[in-house]
Amino acid sequence: KDLRFCFNHMMREMIGPQGIAEREIEAMADEIGRAARSMDVRRGEMAWRDLPYSQGEAVKEIQSVADRARERFDAFVLLGIGGSALGPLAVHTALEPARYNEIEASRRGGPRVYIEDNIDPERMKALLDAIDIRRTLFYAVSKSGATSETMAQTMIVIQLLREVFPEGIGERVVIATGAEKGNLNAIAKREGCKTFVIPEGVGGRFSELSPVGLLPAAVAGIDVRALLNGAARMDARCSEPDVWKNPAYLGAVLQVLYMKKGRNISVMMPYV
Repeated sequence: KDLRFCFNHMMREMIGPQGIAEREIEAMADEIGRAARSMDVRRGEMAWRDLPYSQGEAVKEIQSVADRARERFDAFVLLGIGGSALGPLAVHTALEPARYNEIEASRRGGPRVYIEDNIDPERMKALLDAIDIRRTLFYAVSKSGATSETMAQTMIVIQLLREVFPEGIGERVVIATGAEKGNLNAIAKREGCKTFVIPEGVGGRFSELSPVGLLPAAVAGIDVRALLNGAARMDARCSEPDVWKNPAYLGAVLQVLYMKKGRNISVMMPYV
């Protein structure tokens, strides 16, 4: 099902004079058109907007790694910070049961998922106490391959894995990073780790629909092809010139109009 944008309680017809009148939205047609044209012109600068259409080949590899993870491992640990962790966390929280890790394995459909976006040593120790490192797949994510926090986590994990698996750790660490440079690429080559490329022009906070977010989702049993298809449908909706059919335009216009009325605080309450 498509997402619905209900804005009734922002409109004058519903809440009276303090609301927005339809004619106020219609009066912004020229401004909306200019903004839309600007977005079209700049689309080439926003590579993340093409992710719903460009990840077909990557998805095949992602699904293969995810299938292996569900067969061989009890836990999946993402090592990352910022957008590299928040995107996967948002999707996992939205699409999986709230107590996913506590559900018995036969009903869960995938390994337990941990997203470690903090290098606090007590938190890291608590994670290591909760997992069996011999049955855990680690996923190190950093586009630059040099993010201090992620590298610290990764080096700790590699040291621990080497102690348990002196014959090699390549099958127990997966890496997502830039195409060529960075310490993570060097580690991947040295250890024989599977590597996914974070596309050029896609920053961490926009990387959820790249391997950064698609692999954790697939490991947990989320249909990543459906996820990409949904994003493509939303891209089409947000390219619709009619403001009444475009949730992005309409949401922006309502915010602007309310700011002009002196109501410049917006509170998002993401509760089901």
